[in-house]
Parts: sequence; structure tokens; C-alpha cells
Amino acid sequence: MKITIENLQLRYGGVAAIKNMDLEIGDRESVVLLGKSGCGKTSTMRCIAGLEEPTAGRITIGDTVVFDAEAGINLPPNKRNVGMVFQSYAVWPHMTVFENVAYSLKLQKVAKAEIKQRVAEALELVGLESFADRGASLLSGGQMQRVALARSLVMRPSVLLLDEPLSNLDARLRDRLRVELREIQLRLGLTTVYVTHDQLEAFALADRIALMQDGVIVQMDAPDAMYNSPASASIAHFLGVANVLDVDVASTGTGTWTLAGSGLPITSTAPEPGRGKGGLKACVHSEDVRLSAERPAGRNVYPATVLVAGFQGASTRYAVSIDGKLELDVLASARGNTRFEVGARVWVSIDPAAVQVLPETAVAPAAPGATRPAATLERVGS
Repeated sequence: MKITIENLQLRYGGVAAIKNMDLEIGDRESVVLLGKSGCGKTSTMRCIAGLEEPTAGRITIGDTVVFDAEAGINLPPNKRNVGMVFQSYAVWPHMTVFENVAYSLKLQKVAKAEIKQRVAEALELVGLESFADRGASLLSGGQMQRVALARSLVMRPSVLLLDEPLSNLDARLRDRLRVELREIQLRLGLTTVYVTHDQLEAFALADRIALMQDGVIVQMDAPDAMYNSPASASIAHFLGVANVLDVDVASTGTGTWTLAGSGLPITSTAPEPGRGKGGLKACVHSEDVRLSAERPAGRNVYPATVLVAGFQGASTRYAVSIDGKLELDVLASARGNTRFEVGARVWVSIDPAAVQVLPETAVAPAAPGATRPAATLERVGS
């Protein structure tokens, strides 16, 4: 079911949590609201659910207007047909798994036979069909979160809202449940809004990511497009780009820039930077920095010394210093590559196509639609 948000605003006293948001989420689409704490992502979700009353704007779910400030419409949460899974499990420990999942259906006075059938279906979806009679207090954290998910799914919502539901789990369990959540969303064809500050979680679960900063969506794109083409240096840094380097001067027309403080040249063949605020920065993914014992041919080649070498299983992470002028983060595959020790003299090389020169922050994007990116920056000179 489609969700349409128009000119949404939410203020807490003099603080604007959401600023004039326009967002359209397509039927059966999974959109992840991604950003740092305080950026407005959870407030946006709570407005959709009816747990917060916006200051202004309009929210439509399917063909039903659930909130309209001007028309005085504000449907309560139980009239919006949305399911919500929170960070805390909120499982009743004195009940069995079956009783936890069935509770809301009993409040609605659903027939016993239908309750049994719907609870069984929900538990099978989340892989807890054999745990129906187990006391909730005997469950692990991952199992409790599955119960919370089943409790939402049993209501057969048209929209599923998830507020950082995996943040309390250990890393391996989080990885597994990400896959399971995505499988359930695709199998049921649910329109899903997921809130997180974890970019890896966003990449795994989203059809599109809406990255928020200070109450505004600053970029909206498919996960791979956002990772490969961030709209600004601040977005790149948030998405895990470790090498964000200040740029002083551009050699007009050549694509070669000077790195601030070091005087080193760096060449980029990526598209010219879009308009934005703040200074320009050269952004390079750690995996795009190469180390070698012999000097390679090409541009962006520098002599360096290995400061740190950390083995990480499938990869090795290095910190290297370019003659004391610049420090870079490098992520190299542990297979098929030479392992360099601390203190080793090496050559650093960066493909010019992997260097993106970006403004510190992006200009305000156009209102996003369901099928196009929300933040396409104007190019310099256009």
C-alpha cells in the first residue's frame, strides 16, 4: 500500500524535528530512513503510525488520508492498519509465545479458530512454529524479537514500520535476521518503513534509502547508487567512506586537485562536484586504495609507510602515511595480495575513477517520487 507524505512538519517547541518533508513510498516497497540520532527518522515513523501529531502537512496511506493538519484529520493508530516493531521487545514474560502473538486478536474478539490459524501462520513466517507453548521468559533475544514481529504480522497490516528492531542483538544474529526480515517483506509484499542508523542494515533491507540530516531528506536512492554516488562528503562519510580529504585548488579543466595541507595532487575522472555548502573534499573508499611493493604506472601514485596492519579474516585493514603529509585507510583482500608489515615502505595508488570530489553538504533536493532519486545535484556550470 502506497504512503504519501506532503509538506510534513514536526516541531517540539522551538525545535524543528521534521522540516517540510515530501516523500512517496510505493506499494510493496521497502524504504529505510537512515541517519544519525536526532536527524528526525524515528519522528517521521511515529507520525506515520499516529504516535506523534505533526505540526503541519498531510499523510495518506493507500487511499485514506490519515492526517491532514488543515482539514483537522488525525486518525488514531488503531485506525491506520499499520504494524509496528520497536527496538525493545515488549514481550509479556508471563505469557506463552502463542498467547503473546494472539493477544491483540483476542482484544478484537476474533473467533478462536481464526486466532489459532492466524497465529500459526505468523509463527511459521518467523520460524517459531515449534515454540508456541514455550514461556516468553525462556526465549533468547532473537526469539523475542521474532515474537514481536509475529505479533505485528498476525494483524495483517497494510504497512509495517520497524524502529531499529535489531539494535539490541549481537552482530551475527543481526546479520541473520536482516536476511529473514527481507525475505518476509518480499514474500508478503508488505510496504515497509525501517528506521536505522546502521548503513549496512540499510543496504541489506532497502529498495531505496532516505538519508536524513537535521530533519531533511538530503538524498534518496537505491542502496548501490547511494554507496557509489553520494551527494556530499558528509553523506559519504556517514556511509563509511574513511578517506575524506580537504581540497584546496582545482586545475581548471584537467580534473586534478590539490589536497589541503599536503600539496599533493589528486586526479579525478568522476563527474564534477555538484553545488553544495562548505568546502570541497576528495572522497575515496578504503577498498579503492591499492598497495604494492613496486611503483605502478598511472596517476595518484604516492610513496608511503605502513603504520598499522590489522588482519580481519577475509581482509586486512591498513593505515598508511604518505611521507608524514597524509594518512589513508586501506582495505585489502587477504587472498591473493601481499601482506605488508608495520614499517614497510609501499606504493599507494588510487584509480582516478574512484576519486569523487564532493561539497561538504548537499543543496536541498527536489521532492522525492516513488520511482526517481530525491537528490540529484545541479552540476557546476549547468
